[in-house]
Amino acid sequence: MESLILNIESSARCCSVCLSRNGEPWVVRENVSDYGHAKNITLFIQEVLHSASLSLKDISAVAVSRGPGSYTGLRIGVSTAKGLCFATDKPLLSVDTLKAISFGAKMLDAVPSTAYVSLIDARRMDAYASVYDADMQVVKAPFFCTLQSDSFDFLLKDLHFDRVLVSGDASSKFRELVHRPEIFFSKIELPSSKFMSSLSHLKFKNKDFEDVAYFEPFYLKLPNITKAKPKF
Repeated sequence: MESLILNIESSARCCSVCLSRNGEPWVVRENVSDYGHAKNITLFIQEVLHSASLSLKDISAVAVSRGPGSYTGLRIGVSTAKGLCFATDKPLLSVDTLKAISFGAKMLDAVPSTAYVSLIDARRMDAYASVYDADMQVVKAPFFCTLQSDSFDFLLKDLHFDRVLVSGDASSKFRELVHRPEIFFSKIELPSSKFMSSLSHLKFKNKDFEDVAYFEPFYLKLPNITKAKPKF
């Protein structure tokens, strides 16, 4: 079954939209310089469809990066995706943001017996993390952690991977802490809708659709909301 999927990534400072065909990126529009998702995301959707000479009625499904990541960015992406699905009666797919980052890293560095670690910055020395093997099977599901020098030593000592490849925008913080020769760092730092293409295609083939009415982003960690101090 041919799939034309509109992939939306807004979980970080990269606002990214990719129209994929049968699991391969086809037309991509993205901006990695700021958090201007609210003004860019619908414009990027229009541009990729126009470049492909298609309209929304021609696509097979809409896929959205589900998180974790920026609360505001995730809400914008998910709201946009759900709105498109309601308007066109197309199915909604969700792709784990951390898995998509590791998939992008594997595209550049596919080595057997590698543990692929994705790290998304959660401020200070904190990160959202997950681990996958070379087949992109989950080794450790997404979790919140404070980065330390030995945070992922268990992959080498206990699970006996030969090497660890770290990607994501918190990898630079971890790089400052670790000095093991078996731990490498990928060039992939930001999530991109390009990395979603193969994963969303697989979900489409398996009819692994979300409930458009009730789907919510995967925040992993609730926002730290504080009350403003009274002014006297």
